[in-house]
Amino acid sequence: MGTFGKIINDVLWNLNTSISSFTLHRITGIALVLFLFLHVWTLSAVFQGVEGFEKAVSKFNNPLGHAMEYTLFLAVTFHLLNGLRITLVEFLALAPQQERLLWASLVILGIMGLYGVTLIF
Repeated sequence: MGTFGKIINDVLWNLNTSISSFTLHRITGIALVLFLFLHVWTLSAVFQGVEGFEKAVSKFNNPLGHAMEYTLFLAVTFHLLNGLRITLVEFLALAPQQERLLWASLVILGIMGLYGVTLIF
């Protein structure tokens, strides 16, 4: 089994809150980097004039585009809250409260996610 397969196997067999938050933090980080490339590519249409920019932006003005916006909102929010949690744990020596902080950040994510539904859809 290759290195990537071993990592996936370890994550699946050692599933707990720490591994789950670690894995989701990495996945959202990679997804956000990929989004930045799409974002820059879409905004580069401004060099084609107003019509070219409007055409590029209008591609995302549909239900799939709104779902992608909402997914981006959730990914950014989770990544932000989990990053803040990691910072608190590391710099304020809150390792014993790590799991409690994770659940608190997930509750905040849920509240923001519900609010985000009303804004985007």
